[in-house]
Amino acid sequence: MSRKQVRWQFAVLFAVLMGVFLFVVAQPAAAVPQRWARWKIETAFPNNQMETVLGIQVGHTTQSGQQIVDQQQSFAVPCTAVGNPVIQNNKVTLDGNDYFSCAVPSIKDNVALMTNGTLIIPDTCPAKRPYLTGTLSLDNTPINPNTDNPLFYRSDIQLNIPLNEATQQAKLVTTFAQAAATSGNFTSLPAGHSIMAVYNRTQSNIFAPAFTVNTLSLTSTPATVTGPFILSNLASTVYIGYSPTLGEFYEGTLTTLLVDPVCTGSG
Repeated sequence: MSRKQVRWQFAVLFAVLMGVFLFVVAQPAAAVPQRWARWKIETAFPNNQMETVLGIQVGHTTQSGQQIVDQQQSFAVPCTAVGNPVIQNNKVTLDGNDYFSCAVPSIKDNVALMTNGTLIIPDTCPAKRPYLTGTLSLDNTPINPNTDNPLFYRSDIQLNIPLNEATQQAKLVTTFAQAAATSGNFTSLPAGHSIMAVYNRTQSNIFAPAFTVNTLSLTSTPATVTGPFILSNLASTVYIGYSPTLGEFYEGTLTTLLVDPVCTGSG
């Protein structure tokens, strides 16, 4: 083969390789999936033992907007009884002098541990559709009448169930960050209640609180609240049956309680 032919073949090969290189370089980089973490707090009394857990999900959002859960883990939350709450029949009775103080671990730190440090979320997260649900009954002849009957307290999340002893009418009062809403009245029944409160997003930062007691829909005051609701991802103290801000106690029973602000932190 002549030297001229060798040079020509080399030039052709070089051109081909350059074309492949330029084609690869010109391709758009694949989008990196958005990673996120969200959490919830649950309390129940199975086998007459209190169980409070912090549940964390870690996942990613695909290019099409689908949210995929990659990991989920539950972390035990140690709770200390103050006074003498009575646990029987898989529920606790709080008589207006006792409550639980629970040390919720850092959500941010646990997300880092779950992902070997590859996902570090901020100290706070915006609640996207906060809700809570539970099974409970009220003491219709409380020893501390006319209180706010606080059932769940964290500095940025509260649930109170004030009862009018004279009329036996109660209502749900919820707070997520700066937003508070109150349900219409419902009749307190000795058999107890299944309750739910959810803040449905109607616009970018506008939410419509919706309350349900025993499948009965209740009104909300106000009808809408404005977000965002910025909640903490750091270690916190939760009180079941007591509000340190009000200095008041809950009187009644509690079987289950779930607080899920749908609070997503991205990293």
